[in-house]
Amino acid sequence: MKYTLSSLAPESLKTDCWIIPLFQDETPKVSGKIEQIISEQLKLGNISADLAQTSWVFNPPHCSAKRILLLGFGKRGSLTSLQAIAALRTGIREALAKKSTTALLALNSTSWPFASKAQTIEQITLAFSHTLYRFSAFKTDPPPRVISLKSLQFSVDKKEEKELKPALDRAVALSQGLDFVKDLANLPSNHCTPSTIAKSAVDLGKEYKSVKTTVLSIPEMKKLGMGGMLAVGQGSRQEPKFVIAHYEGAAKSHAPVALVGKGITFDSGGISLKPPTSMEEMKFDMCGAVTVLAAVKVAALLKLPLNIVAIAACAENMPGGNAIKPGDIITTLSGTTVEVINTDAEGRLVLSDALTYCARYKPKAIIDVATLTGSMLMALGLETSGFFSNDEDLAKSLTHSADQSLDEAWRMPLLEGYLADFKSGFADLANVAPHRWGGAIQAAVFLEHFVKETPWAHFDIAGTAWLRSGPEKGATGRPLGLLMHYLYEASQAK
Repeated sequence: MKYTLSSLAPESLKTDCWIIPLFQDETPKVSGKIEQIISEQLKLGNISADLAQTSWVFNPPHCSAKRILLLGFGKRGSLTSLQAIAALRTGIREALAKKSTTALLALNSTSWPFASKAQTIEQITLAFSHTLYRFSAFKTDPPPRVISLKSLQFSVDKKEEKELKPALDRAVALSQGLDFVKDLANLPSNHCTPSTIAKSAVDLGKEYKSVKTTVLSIPEMKKLGMGGMLAVGQGSRQEPKFVIAHYEGAAKSHAPVALVGKGITFDSGGISLKPPTSMEEMKFDMCGAVTVLAAVKVAALLKLPLNIVAIAACAENMPGGNAIKPGDIITTLSGTTVEVINTDAEGRLVLSDALTYCARYKPKAIIDVATLTGSMLMALGLETSGFFSNDEDLAKSLTHSADQSLDEAWRMPLLEGYLADFKSGFADLANVAPHRWGGAIQAAVFLEHFVKETPWAHFDIAGTAWLRSGPEKGATGRPLGLLMHYLYEASQAK
């Protein structure tokens, strides 16, 4: 898909489909003849401005577009940004149904419900990217491809063209990062193993000179003392892999941002076996790992002037004959001993080693991303990621990035007293508390133990990493949009 900006009048641009939003009691600012047609048809009731309603004008006069798609946005004052995106995606599907190969949007024909024109371009580009994405790698007889769109033009004022180009570049790079996450996360676990993720990281190093990749296998992890990684992976025939992708976009003297991702390529629960319902979705338990690697890819595409260390802690959690058992005690990389009460609380074990490992880079901030707890799903549902932080400035920056990227996240309380719930009679800590109340908070407090004083945030994306149903079921790529907004702003800070 090609995305371009043009300062020519929208009426003069050749396209299969010019998408024009309609608000109730308003007429869009387009050429007089087209505006007259729209106004007349609205009065006759032939077209509707109700939210997500679509109408067509074929062969519009004095216009190079073959057809115009009128897309209802409802009442201006009540329309939210997320409603506008959902309506736009409906319009995109309508354009696809008419076999459009090119599309046009004029930013100055109507006022979009976004904070700025830069955000408008970003969100429209991402709406097209999400709507056009398909995963059919394992269909022996793939359905006919209805996707035919090849390009999208944005019509903007001449004075805005140069100003808005960086926003379009960011959106296009982010869309490539989102596809990277989806393509890996949607793979079944027999095709996406820890070694698969490691290879994808190595390939990033080959593709971008600014990325250096290191993969630690079992011997290196044993030498370092990564008891969490080794314990979780020991029940599987698939070897665990500890992946480090280092993006160098600034001087080596600049402290990096460290990104850590949980990469459990399949989570059976281990000996503490999960119930069978929806267990096939546990292939998505590696979404955190591929998200942080995607952040490196996007940073390399944009040549962001900052340093990033992305760590993907990858393993498969299986109930094999060599699997860890409830009651086993492991020694993590930090030296902290952990009694394993529940083998299905494995994510915090691999993350404990990854968070400890970050210290060698002396990062200015650590952000981990993990599909960690069902409790987060219960707390915030499927639309909002939860995050925790030990640092007010970092938390404010991440909240701002969530708002600006429209990648919803909500800060949860980090309650220090919860660490007492992990008391063990046999080790320094147990890996779960004796009760299930506040499980997402408990997990965050457990992770904080391995961070020490570094500014840190933990994203629990158990509810938002993938869609559970519908035609677009599968990985969402979240919260990559939020992360990239934060990293972009961090790269611009002086």
